[in-house]
Amino acid sequence: MKFKFFVITLTFILPVLGMAQPQGPLSKEARQRIEAQRIGFITQKLNLTPDEATKFWPVYNEYKDALRDMKDDMERPDLMNISDEEANTVIDRHIQQEQKRLDLQKKLITDLRKSISPRKIILLQASEREFNRGLLRKANEMNPQGGNMRDRKN
Repeated sequence: MKFKFFVITLTFILPVLGMAQPQGPLSKEARQRIEAQRIGFITQKLNLTPDEATKFWPVYNEYKDALRDMKDDMERPDLMNISDEEANTVIDRHIQQEQKRLDLQKKLITDLRKSISPRKIILLQASEREFNRGLLRKANEMNPQGGNMRDRKN
C-alpha cells in the first residue's frame, strides 16, 4: 500500500517539478527525474507486485542500458556531404544496429517471461509508448518555437 502511494505521488509531483526547468539539453538531474517518472509510470501501469518488481527492474534496466550504449555508438554523418559509398556503409551499419536492437528486445522478452506474465510484457510495451508520447507532448508544449523536439540536433 505504501509503495503504491509512493508511485502515485511520484507520478503527480515530478511532472510539475520538471516544468520549471529551462530549455536546452537535458541536465543530469532532468534525466534522473524523467527516469523516476518512467519507473513510477511503468510500475503503476503493470501493477507489479513487490516480488515481480524485484525481478523485473534489473532485467529492464539492463535492456535500457544496452539500448543507450547502442545509441551512443550510432554514427551521425553529415547527410548533405556524404558520398554514395559512405551512405551505403551507413545503411549497412544501421541495419546491423536494428538487428542488435531486435536481438536485445528478444532477450528482454525471454528474460521477462521468467518474472512477469505475457500480458504484462505486452502492457510494458504499450506503457513505454504511452510514456514516450506524453513526454514528447510535454516537451512540445514547453517549446515556444512550436517545433518538434525530435527535429532538433543533439
